[in-house]
Order: sequence, then structure tokens, then C-alpha cells
Amino acid sequence: MSSPAADPDRTASPVVAAVDGSAASMGAVHAAAGSAQRLGVPLGLVRVVPQPGDDPVDQRAAHVEFERAVQQLDEVRRTVVALLPALPVTAVVRRGRAAHELQTESAGAAQVVLGEHTGPGLGLVAGELARRTVSPLLLHRTVDRPTGPVVVGLDCLPGTETLLEVAAEEAHRRGTALHVLHGRMSRTASSVVLAAEQRLLERLADRARGDHHPLQVHVQAVATNATTLLLAAAADAQVLVLGRRTPGARRRTSSTGSSVLLRAACPVLLVPGPLRGDDGTLHPRAVAHQRAGSWA
Repeated sequence: MSSPAADPDRTASPVVAAVDGSAASMGAVHAAAGSAQRLGVPLGLVRVVPQPGDDPVDQRAAHVEFERAVQQLDEVRRTVVALLPALPVTAVVRRGRAAHELQTESAGAAQVVLGEHTGPGLGLVAGELARRTVSPLLLHRTVDRPTGPVVVGLDCLPGTETLLEVAAEEAHRRGTALHVLHGRMSRTASSVVLAAEQRLLERLADRARGDHHPLQVHVQAVATNATTLLLAAAADAQVLVLGRRTPGARRRTSSTGSSVLLRAACPVLLVPGPLRGDDGTLHPRAVAHQRAGSWA
């Protein structure tokens, strides 16, 4: 089962890759290019350099740094174009704080891709973007599992259907199977509850199979710790898809999501929750982006 890369729509929202000159960010560029090809959208390369201080010497040094960043980013752009001549690629260097600038970019992006953090934790930029991006955020990790499945963790709460659809699209575009996992701690997992949740997920899986034929979807709802279940599945996955609740929703992102983000052995695609609540009103952050004219 495989899906060819879509012809790029040059007017569509791009996949944005964060570039900082490191080897990890080059991995993000390659991952972002793959996502852009699968989605049929342009690739946008973004590099952020700090704002200069008030001192004239600092300003001159900042100007030199900015020009060097422009040259390096253009080299990256030309490398991608040479490898993928049909893929539209843009490059821009911005001044400011990296997390803030990338969050702004996310408002008009199909996806934002970050390279693997080499120190402890997610890193300051990834940690902030994991909480705030409007678009899905792909946290790239240097693994190569072209035959592995796409794995999605679902909690059977509002937003489950949307998240499953995103994961099904991802698996369909990658030409691989989708594994749907739901874990519930044993103290809250009666056989009746688990059976009902299994039936719900199977119904949604049937719909995904019909919408993305011949997608293979496997569903597993078990009385076990969700973090343990997802981390074990991530060991063989191409990508792990997780949901993130929009600020303003009744429940915040669980500790499961935070633990898996930190420890998963594969790339993680973090998908924000709906921008509208159950009553149809926009969540506060969505309102802020709309007022800024950053999305319609």
C-alpha cells in the first residue's frame, strides 16, 4: 500500500521547517520536505536570529550574523531544490525570539517541523510550541522506519474523531497501516467501559477504512497505562500522532501526552484540538489569531 506524492499547490499553506544551522535542523528540513510532498503543499524554511541590542557594536555584529544566516539558509534552500525540483521552496530569516516567531508562522502553516533536541527535555522552543502552535507540530527524531505503522493514541473524549481522521490521512499518505491505541488505568477500566470504548473506536475505524481505502486499521483498547502502551508502540512506528487540547477546553493535556513527547522513540505529530468549542464559539487563542488577521 503506497501513495504517490501529490502535485504541489503553490497557493496552499506550507509545511514550515525550523532551521538553525545544526545537523538536527537539517533532519527537520528533510522530514518537512517529505511532509510537504505528501500533502502537496510548498515547503517554507524559517530561521530566527535574535534582535540586536542598543549598542552600535552589537548592532553591527547582529547585522553580520543576519547576513550569514541569510546565506546559510539560501544554501539549504538550493540543496532541497536540487533534490526535489518540483517542490516549491521558500526561505526567510526573521529577527526575534524563536518560539514566538515560529508560533506566528504556525498560524498560516499546514504543519511546523522541529529538529530533535539534543539536551535534556524537549528544549525551550519545542516545549513552548508543543503548548501553543495553531497548526500540527511534528517533533522530528532521527529514525528510519519506512515500513512501520502510524500509531495514534486516543482517549475517547471529544476530539477523538477529528484526531483519528488526521492520523488516518497521515497513514494513507505514507502508504502504511494505522494502529489505534487506547489505554485506561485498571482502577477506572471496567469491562463494560472498555467494551463500549472498543466499539466506539471500531466504528470510527470502519469510517476511516471507507474514506481511505485500502487503509488497514487495527484497534486496541486495553486496561493498561496509556503511556506504557504508546511508548511500546512507538518503538516500531514511523510516527506517533497525539492530540493536544486547545486552551479554554475543559480538560488540559494529560501527563500521558507530556511523557510520551519526551520519551517516544519515533517522530511525534502533535495535533491541536478544535479551534471551536462544543457550543460553536472560538477558543480564546483562536480569537486572538483571528483578530490579528493571521487566519480566517
